[in-house]
Amino acid sequence: MKRKELKKRWNAFSGKHPWIANFLVAGVACLLLFWTVSIALNIFTRHGQVYEVPDFTNRSLQDAQVLAKAHKMELVVTDSVFVSYRPRGIVFRQNPKSGAKVKKNRHIFLTINSMMPRKVEMPDVTGYSLRQAKTVLAAKNLHVGKLNYVPDIATNNVLRQRYRGVPIAPGMEIPVDAYIDLELGMSGNSERTIIPQLIGYTFVEAKDALVEASLNSGTVHCDQTITTYADSLFARVYKQTPAFSESNIWTLGLKVDLWITLDESKIKE
Repeated sequence: MKRKELKKRWNAFSGKHPWIANFLVAGVACLLLFWTVSIALNIFTRHGQVYEVPDFTNRSLQDAQVLAKAHKMELVVTDSVFVSYRPRGIVFRQNPKSGAKVKKNRHIFLTINSMMPRKVEMPDVTGYSLRQAKTVLAAKNLHVGKLNYVPDIATNNVLRQRYRGVPIAPGMEIPVDAYIDLELGMSGNSERTIIPQLIGYTFVEAKDALVEASLNSGTVHCDQTITTYADSLFARVYKQTPAFSESNIWTLGLKVDLWITLDESKIKE
């Protein structure tokens, strides 16, 4: 049917039924608008095109950028931390996490393990009790290291503080997470302590419990399940020597050897 004939019939119809004609025109216009908007949204938002976020952690920033480019993503470094047991300069944390679904050119925010450790000022814990010194050091993100007992009128009174075997004065800057050795007084040979139950503890928890009991951690034995330093942080104690004892017969500063594993069956045994 020719265009003129169609136009003539439409004019005749619209003349007889103007409301219906207007309704049809409006409906067609809405459909065209909806179709146009859908196409535009699909173009600008790339509807349906999503990419899985890869795992950027434990990679250097340079390697992470190459990986991000291959996955059509952009990296933004927003923060840094210092974790002593992780390689320096690597990606420590990411957001969104690996496995998340994102659109093309999405920004992935990274936290980098700093190349330089954050430092804190060494507090003065001389004159404090062992428990007080432990609390003060923890507030500075420092840890109690080796306990060395010498004769003195007051037991567990801090006489000297050392870092890496050298006396350290208050105010000196040292890396966070450093271990501070303490020289402590012991009033007499009658001073004794118990051996705490350490089975099932992580090494950090075991070390903390030993300090509370005025004891030192001795040799740490790692089984075959532990291959990295990070593994040792999550491993737990399955054997200790001397064994757990509630009798106050052990000398202050005694070393307790630990055996650690990631094998849960050993811990249950």
